Amino acid sequence: MQDNFAYLLPFIMLTFGVVFLFLQRIGHVSARYWGVGYLAAAFGFAAPLVLGGLPFEVQAIISNLLFFSAFFLYGHALLTHFGRPLHTMARLSLVLAAVVLVSFHVFITPDLKRELVIGDLVCALLLAFPVWLVWKRPVTLADRLMVAIASLVVLETLVRIGMLLVMTPNGSMIELSEFFESDYAFYMQLAASIFGFLLALSVLASQISVTVDRHLHAAEHDPLTDVLNRRGFDRRVPDFRNDTPDGAVIACDIDHFKRINDVYGHAAGDIVLIGLSDLLRRNAPEGALVARFGGEEFVVFLPGQTATAAGQLANGMRSNLSSLDWRNRGVATQITASFGVSAVARGDHSIHDAIKRADDSLYAAKRGGRDQVVLKGIRMPAEGPSLRVISKN
Repeated sequence: MQDNFAYLLPFIMLTFGVVFLFLQRIGHVSARYWGVGYLAAAFGFAAPLVLGGLPFEVQAIISNLLFFSAFFLYGHALLTHFGRPLHTMARLSLVLAAVVLVSFHVFITPDLKRELVIGDLVCALLLAFPVWLVWKRPVTLADRLMVAIASLVVLETLVRIGMLLVMTPNGSMIELSEFFESDYAFYMQLAASIFGFLLALSVLASQISVTVDRHLHAAEHDPLTDVLNRRGFDRRVPDFRNDTPDGAVIACDIDHFKRINDVYGHAAGDIVLIGLSDLLRRNAPEGALVARFGGEEFVVFLPGQTATAAGQLANGMRSNLSSLDWRNRGVATQITASFGVSAVARGDHSIHDAIKRADDSLYAAKRGGRDQVVLKGIRMPAEGPSLRVISKN
């Protein structure tokens, strides 16, 4: 059985290491550290097989260094995945101190028991510190599972240290041949197989979850402004099939946008689009949906808002936009936008009925001179909450 583990463990670690390195090639930065870490663990478990011709002391140092590297990289991967400080020098200092201590108990005062305790304890610390730093960061189920299993790996390593201390009373020496034939060695390889496999599966699930979320985000958001696109907007608006939701819609269009592109270039036009989308998001209340419907047109859905409240909000957005100075971004002219507002009405079959009315008001604002807010033919004055009728069509 122990011989089977001797071949199985390196194969498991090697397989997952290659998989994670492949995931790194498609944009997962943390997968690089998981991959190299699992490869280091694979070579650590394979050391007795591939380094059999070397002196035991050399094998011991190389094996410990590989395991320290593996757990250092596991921690590095966790910290990178959750965007936490890496504390690289502090953790590398722990590795260096561990190598010195292990070398002392290998070359100066040979003591296999102390070597094993130090090695396991340092591996546990190298993973426990990052787990502690990221403990409250997971949001998705896959991430919570990954952190939980990493915690179990730390706990299992500490339990293994306790087992070693109980199974070898103080003052007893462990011979290398006795170690490989011991129940402890069997348990160590069995636990490493199980927890290494579970950790790898949880990491794989987390990486896949990130990939799915990334593609879903790309499918539902405008790549330039990062607000919702039509598809993302339609997926998030309330369902009209059972009941008509309360709310209002703001339609917004940049004035003379073609002229901006013609005079200042399309890069400047992109800057204006990004600036307007940021302004809309900053001014929209919590729960609002901001979307780019194409070109220079944006739509904002305000759940639970009345048309009057939405009109006042739109007027504030319009005023804020017109007061921005774009010269430091390469546009030496005032940027304005026209707004149309409509409330969701009883009998609307979808949000697009309200958007159509908001669009009609938007075009009325364009015809009326631009840089204004119109609600059903009523233009909101530049200052104050009152409304003034300018057209009934």
